[in-house]
Amino acid sequence: MYYATPDVIPVRTARVWVKAGLTALAVATSVPELRATWAAARERQELDGAAPLSEVLRSLPASSKAVVFGLAAAGLAGSIGGILIAERWAFRHGQARAAAGKRLPHTGPALVYGALASGLRLLPTPSDTP
Repeated sequence: MYYATPDVIPVRTARVWVKAGLTALAVATSVPELRATWAAARERQELDGAAPLSEVLRSLPASSKAVVFGLAAAGLAGSIGGILIAERWAFRHGQARAAAGKRLPHTGPALVYGALASGLRLLPTPSDTP
């Protein structure tokens, strides 16, 4: 639905709000799984006797902390940049299909993107045991 919005909502401002709502909904539905993953990671960490990540970060010298946080910021920025590039490509591709006279030019590819995302989501997670 996210990528099909240009076919359904012609006003850009309204489309931005709808996409923000869809994103918020997707994030909200992933919170339970995220919490379960964090809990499992904490349990695994306690079983292994490893120090919590926060303790490890506190023990690092300031220069090493700067490197860690810089790498994390660069990774986040790269991820956001990649998403923006992919979003713009998908929109321009849909606009090109519209210019070619295709009916519902954004909806067809959106269905393919949704099917691919659903297929990836259904893949089993790798086991932690060897």
